[in-house]
Amino acid sequence: MKKFSILLLCLLLPGSVTPPIILESALSKTVSIFAPSRPLRHIPNIAVSSDVELASEDGITSLIIPSVPVIERALIISYDGMRPDAIAAAPMNNLLGLINGGAYTMTNAVTIAYPSTLPSHAAMLSGLCMKQNGIIYDKYYKYMGYSKGVDIFDLAHGSGMRTVMIVGKDKLRQLAEPETTDVFEVRYDEASIAQAAVGQISQGFGLMFVHFPSPDQVGHKYGWMGISYLKMLRNGDDALGNILAELDRMGLRETTLVIVTADHGGHDKNHIGLVIEDFQIPWIAAGTGIVPGEINASIQTMDTAATVAYALGWPLQPDWVGIPVYEAFGESRLNVHPEDINWPCHQWN
Repeated sequence: MKKFSILLLCLLLPGSVTPPIILESALSKTVSIFAPSRPLRHIPNIAVSSDVELASEDGITSLIIPSVPVIERALIISYDGMRPDAIAAAPMNNLLGLINGGAYTMTNAVTIAYPSTLPSHAAMLSGLCMKQNGIIYDKYYKYMGYSKGVDIFDLAHGSGMRTVMIVGKDKLRQLAEPETTDVFEVRYDEASIAQAAVGQISQGFGLMFVHFPSPDQVGHKYGWMGISYLKMLRNGDDALGNILAELDRMGLRETTLVIVTADHGGHDKNHIGLVIEDFQIPWIAAGTGIVPGEINASIQTMDTAATVAYALGWPLQPDWVGIPVYEAFGESRLNVHPEDINWPCHQWN
């Protein structure tokens, strides 16, 4: 019987690779699989097609499967104060395109009990409730230090990745320690923020966080869901289009996990937590391995950090309350968030 050697090139990932695993089948075929250091769950399902090539040498036939893209980096984009129902109302056509090709929910994602910019973003990036990460205020207090615990910028920096934060509010400096952010820039309008992000994409990155501030600012001045608010979201959508276009130009879109979300919503001219519109946020994920469609499971903003860690093969921290959005990868959720009103993430005082 002829011996077949199958080399799965699609499993070769950047970074260290463990020794091959040799599996003997019932037909005495030898299959060499190079198992990457990242969990195999991050690799899309592989289907053998007409693209597969056969090569024969010394009586051994090799099956060469074209490489399959895997997630190599993550880009989180947060629109400050963006309500889910504002996306179609604006409309935000670039974001709607991302939704059509990605996993999303407009109704099942919420922020923390204190729906404000700094605490909500700290929970988003740390995977922790605000009582755990210590960001229980919404002002820039330098003496209070930085978000506590191991956040995704700690993990990215520890993995040797280039990390970038481009934000529209100074107080977001407290989201991560300076030593874990290779680049930290504050810009004050969507076009300028997008320009800075495009420049950083061209230099390469492992983890990037982009924050658009204007929807919140305009909402406080003129009201949520008003003409000015929706116009500002369209400006932010143009900025998103520029960022996605640069990912395409650099050939990075396919291997980048893009998550678009918000820190909180709003109503009238505030978001003080009186109505569901203050808490409800959109959550959209797109990229290789993401299964398009609506996510029906409940999502908390802390799940964003856990999802990024899961996608990039980083260890999920034992104290995180964030849970990876497994449904976005076509997988079943292993556990759920408590509904107990006494759960620390449901309280802020």
